Amino acid sequence: MSQTAYLGVILCSLVGGVICYFYNKPTYKSTHKLLLITLLFVFLLEAVGEYTASKQINNLLLYNVCWIYIESYLIVYYFTLLEHRKKLKRLYFVLFGVALMWGLYNSMVIQPIQAVFQYYSLLPMGLLIIGLCARFFYSVIRLEKYPQADLLSIPHLWIVAFITFFYTEALTLFGFMEFYAAANIEIIVAWTKLNRIIAGVMYLSFGLAFYTPHLFEEKYA
Repeated sequence: MSQTAYLGVILCSLVGGVICYFYNKPTYKSTHKLLLITLLFVFLLEAVGEYTASKQINNLLLYNVCWIYIESYLIVYYFTLLEHRKKLKRLYFVLFGVALMWGLYNSMVIQPIQAVFQYYSLLPMGLLIIGLCARFFYSVIRLEKYPQADLLSIPHLWIVAFITFFYTEALTLFGFMEFYAAANIEIIVAWTKLNRIIAGVMYLSFGLAFYTPHLFEEKYA
Protein backbone atom coordinates (compact mmCIF):
# COMPACT_ATOMS: atom_id res chain seq x y z
CA MET A 1 0.00 0.00 0.00
CA SER A 2 1.42 3.37 -1.03
CA GLN A 3 1.57 6.28 1.40
CA THR A 4 -1.09 8.09 -0.63
CA ALA A 5 -3.44 5.10 -0.44
CA TYR A 6 -2.67 4.75 3.27
CA LEU A 7 -3.60 8.37 3.91
CA GLY A 8 -6.75 7.87 1.81
CA VAL A 9 -7.80 4.90 3.94
CA ILE A 10 -7.34 6.88 7.15
CA LEU A 11 -9.22 9.86 5.72
CA CYS A 12 -12.11 7.67 4.54
CA SER A 13 -12.36 6.12 7.99
CA LEU A 14 -12.32 9.57 9.59
CA VAL A 15 -15.02 10.98 7.28
CA GLY A 16 -17.16 7.84 7.54
CA GLY A 17 -16.75 7.85 11.32
CA VAL A 18 -17.78 11.51 11.61
CA ILE A 19 -20.94 10.85 9.59
CA CYS A 20 -21.78 7.80 11.71
CA TYR A 21 -21.12 9.73 14.93
CA PHE A 22 -24.28 11.81 14.50
CA TYR A 23 -26.42 8.67 14.14
CA ASN A 24 -24.69 6.68 16.84
CA LYS A 25 -26.31 5.62 20.09
CA PRO A 26 -25.24 7.38 23.32
CA THR A 27 -23.68 4.10 24.48
CA TYR A 28 -20.76 4.60 22.10
CA LYS A 29 -20.40 8.39 22.01
CA SER A 30 -17.37 8.82 24.27
CA THR A 31 -15.30 6.04 22.73
CA HIS A 32 -16.35 7.01 19.22
CA LYS A 33 -15.27 10.63 19.78
CA LEU A 34 -11.89 9.53 21.15
CA LEU A 35 -11.25 7.26 18.18
CA LEU A 36 -12.15 10.06 15.76
CA ILE A 37 -9.60 12.26 17.53
CA THR A 38 -7.10 9.42 17.21
CA LEU A 39 -7.81 9.10 13.48
CA LEU A 40 -7.33 12.83 12.95
CA PHE A 41 -4.08 12.70 14.89
CA VAL A 42 -2.81 9.72 12.87
CA PHE A 43 -3.80 11.36 9.57
CA LEU A 44 -1.85 14.50 10.44
CA LEU A 45 1.09 12.43 11.67
CA GLU A 46 1.27 10.40 8.48
CA ALA A 47 0.81 13.48 6.29
CA VAL A 48 3.67 15.28 8.03
CA GLY A 49 5.72 12.07 7.94
CA GLU A 50 5.21 11.81 4.18
CA TYR A 51 6.19 15.44 3.65
CA THR A 52 9.35 15.19 5.76
CA ALA A 53 10.36 11.94 4.06
CA SER A 54 9.90 13.52 0.62
CA LYS A 55 12.23 16.35 1.70
CA GLN A 56 14.69 13.83 3.15
CA ILE A 57 14.19 15.25 6.64
CA ASN A 58 14.86 12.92 9.54
CA ASN A 59 11.42 12.20 11.05
CA LEU A 60 12.44 9.64 13.68
CA LEU A 61 11.70 12.12 16.47
CA LEU A 62 8.23 12.69 15.01
CA TYR A 63 7.32 9.00 14.93
CA ASN A 64 9.00 8.16 18.23
CA VAL A 65 7.04 10.83 20.07
CA CYS A 66 3.73 10.71 18.20
CA TRP A 67 3.31 7.00 17.52
CA ILE A 68 5.08 5.29 20.40
CA TYR A 69 3.98 7.69 23.14
CA ILE A 70 1.01 9.88 22.16
CA GLU A 71 -0.94 7.33 20.12
CA SER A 72 -0.25 4.67 22.74
CA TYR A 73 -1.74 6.98 25.36
CA LEU A 74 -4.86 7.53 23.23
CA ILE A 75 -5.36 3.78 22.85
CA VAL A 76 -4.79 3.12 26.55
CA TYR A 77 -7.32 5.87 27.30
CA TYR A 78 -9.75 4.14 24.94
CA PHE A 79 -9.45 0.97 27.02
CA THR A 80 -10.10 2.89 30.24
CA LEU A 81 -13.40 4.02 28.71
CA LEU A 82 -14.29 0.38 28.04
CA GLU A 83 -13.33 -0.73 31.55
CA HIS A 84 -16.08 -0.69 34.19
CA ARG A 85 -13.86 -1.31 37.25
CA LYS A 86 -12.41 1.90 38.67
CA LYS A 87 -9.38 0.18 40.19
CA LEU A 88 -8.45 -1.29 36.83
CA LYS A 89 -8.89 2.09 35.15
CA ARG A 90 -6.34 3.56 37.54
CA LEU A 91 -4.06 0.57 37.02
CA TYR A 92 -4.08 1.13 33.25
CA PHE A 93 -2.82 4.68 33.72
CA VAL A 94 -0.22 3.54 36.27
CA LEU A 95 1.10 0.92 33.87
CA PHE A 96 1.22 3.50 31.08
CA GLY A 97 3.13 5.81 33.42
CA VAL A 98 5.66 3.06 34.15
CA ALA A 99 6.12 2.42 30.42
CA LEU A 100 6.51 6.16 29.86
CA MET A 101 9.18 6.43 32.54
CA TRP A 102 11.03 3.54 30.95
CA GLY A 103 10.72 5.35 27.62
CA LEU A 104 12.32 8.46 29.09
CA TYR A 105 15.20 6.38 30.45
CA ASN A 106 15.56 4.64 27.10
CA SER A 107 15.67 8.03 25.35
CA MET A 108 18.43 9.34 27.57
CA VAL A 109 20.59 6.24 27.97
CA ILE A 110 19.97 3.53 25.36
CA GLN A 111 18.17 4.73 22.22
CA PRO A 112 18.37 8.51 21.58
CA ILE A 113 14.87 9.62 20.64
CA GLN A 114 15.99 11.76 17.71
CA ALA A 115 18.53 9.28 16.30
CA VAL A 116 17.00 5.78 16.21
CA PHE A 117 13.59 4.15 16.17
CA GLN A 118 12.84 3.30 19.80
CA TYR A 119 11.85 -0.34 19.73
CA TYR A 120 12.74 -0.73 23.40
CA SER A 121 10.10 1.91 24.18
CA LEU A 122 7.55 0.49 21.74
CA LEU A 123 7.82 -3.00 23.24
CA PRO A 124 6.36 -2.26 26.72
CA MET A 125 3.74 0.07 25.22
CA GLY A 126 2.69 -2.58 22.72
CA LEU A 127 2.64 -5.35 25.33
CA LEU A 128 0.50 -3.15 27.58
CA ILE A 129 -1.99 -2.57 24.77
CA ILE A 130 -2.08 -6.28 23.89
CA GLY A 131 -2.66 -7.03 27.57
CA LEU A 132 -5.59 -4.59 27.63
CA CYS A 133 -7.00 -6.32 24.55
CA ALA A 134 -6.76 -9.65 26.38
CA ARG A 135 -8.53 -8.15 29.39
CA PHE A 136 -11.34 -6.91 27.13
CA PHE A 137 -11.86 -10.33 25.51
CA TYR A 138 -11.72 -11.99 28.92
CA SER A 139 -14.51 -9.73 30.19
CA VAL A 140 -16.59 -10.57 27.11
CA ILE A 141 -16.05 -14.32 27.56
CA ARG A 142 -16.95 -14.04 31.26
CA LEU A 143 -20.12 -12.16 30.24
CA GLU A 144 -19.04 -9.10 32.20
CA LYS A 145 -19.68 -7.11 29.01
CA TYR A 146 -22.61 -7.32 26.59
CA PRO A 147 -24.19 -10.47 28.11
CA GLN A 148 -27.38 -10.08 26.08
CA ALA A 149 -25.82 -8.67 22.93
CA ASP A 150 -25.36 -9.86 19.39
CA LEU A 151 -21.56 -9.61 19.51
CA LEU A 152 -21.25 -8.90 15.78
CA SER A 153 -23.13 -5.66 16.39
CA ILE A 154 -20.67 -4.44 19.03
CA PRO A 155 -18.16 -2.02 17.42
CA HIS A 156 -15.57 -2.50 20.15
CA LEU A 157 -15.26 -6.22 19.48
CA TRP A 158 -14.11 -5.48 15.93
CA ILE A 159 -11.88 -2.59 16.97
CA VAL A 160 -10.11 -4.48 19.76
CA ALA A 161 -9.62 -7.51 17.49
CA PHE A 162 -7.84 -5.38 14.89
CA ILE A 163 -5.80 -3.56 17.56
CA THR A 164 -4.63 -6.95 18.84
CA PHE A 165 -3.72 -8.13 15.37
CA PHE A 166 -1.85 -4.94 14.47
CA TYR A 167 0.20 -4.60 17.64
CA THR A 168 1.14 -8.28 17.67
CA GLU A 169 2.34 -8.01 14.08
CA ALA A 170 4.05 -4.64 14.60
CA LEU A 171 6.01 -5.81 17.65
CA THR A 172 7.13 -8.87 15.70
CA LEU A 173 8.13 -6.85 12.62
CA PHE A 174 10.05 -4.12 14.43
CA GLY A 175 11.60 -6.67 16.76
CA PHE A 176 12.83 -8.60 13.73
CA MET A 177 14.24 -5.38 12.25
CA GLU A 178 15.88 -4.49 15.57
CA PHE A 179 17.61 -7.80 16.18
CA TYR A 180 18.14 -8.99 12.59
CA ALA A 181 19.17 -5.77 10.89
CA ALA A 182 21.17 -7.70 8.29
CA ALA A 183 18.13 -9.67 7.12
CA ASN A 184 17.20 -9.81 3.42
CA ILE A 185 15.97 -6.35 2.45
CA GLU A 186 13.27 -7.83 0.19
CA ILE A 187 11.73 -9.60 3.17
CA ILE A 188 11.77 -6.39 5.21
CA VAL A 189 10.18 -4.36 2.39
CA ALA A 190 7.41 -6.92 1.81
CA TRP A 191 6.73 -7.24 5.54
CA THR A 192 6.63 -3.45 5.93
CA LYS A 193 4.02 -3.22 3.17
CA LEU A 194 1.95 -5.89 4.93
CA ASN A 195 2.30 -3.92 8.17
CA ARG A 196 0.86 -0.83 6.50
CA ILE A 197 -2.09 -2.82 5.16
CA ILE A 198 -2.83 -4.21 8.62
CA ALA A 199 -2.51 -0.72 10.11
CA GLY A 200 -4.91 0.60 7.46
CA VAL A 201 -7.48 -2.08 8.34
CA MET A 202 -7.15 -1.22 12.03
CA TYR A 203 -7.68 2.49 11.36
CA LEU A 204 -10.66 1.67 9.14
CA SER A 205 -12.22 -0.13 12.10
CA PHE A 206 -11.78 2.99 14.26
CA GLY A 207 -14.26 4.87 12.10
CA LEU A 208 -16.36 2.28 10.30
CA ALA A 209 -16.88 -0.35 13.03
CA PHE A 210 -19.55 1.93 14.50
CA TYR A 211 -21.76 1.08 11.55
CA THR A 212 -22.04 -2.52 12.78
CA PRO A 213 -25.04 -1.83 15.05
CA HIS A 214 -26.86 -0.72 11.89
CA LEU A 215 -25.72 -3.79 9.93
CA PHE A 216 -26.40 -6.48 12.52
CA GLU A 217 -29.28 -7.00 14.88
CA GLU A 218 -28.34 -5.22 18.11
CA LYS A 219 -29.60 -6.39 21.46
CA TYR A 220 -27.33 -4.28 23.63
CA ALA A 221 -28.40 -0.82 24.73
